[in-house]
Amino acid sequence: MGKSVALAYVLWFFLGYLGIHRLYCGRIGSGIVMAACTVVGGLTAPLFIGHVLLFIVGVWWLFDLVLTARMAGYRG
Repeated sequence: MGKSVALAYVLWFFLGYLGIHRLYCGRIGSGIVMAACTVVGGLTAPLFIGHVLLFIVGVWWLFDLVLTARMAGYRG
């Protein structure tokens, strides 16, 4: 049985940069990687690498707008 698509999108919108929506949908590995990139990017923001990591997470977050429904198990 799939997860709630509505809850997955609420998590995506408010906590998506931390990968919480991925953790909820059972994508533990990629959720942890997303959270780690956000934390490392935030801590190294004064350096150029921090901005690059945060940009990557932002693009990943936007791609997840489309992918979250499928990750949550929506088959429609």
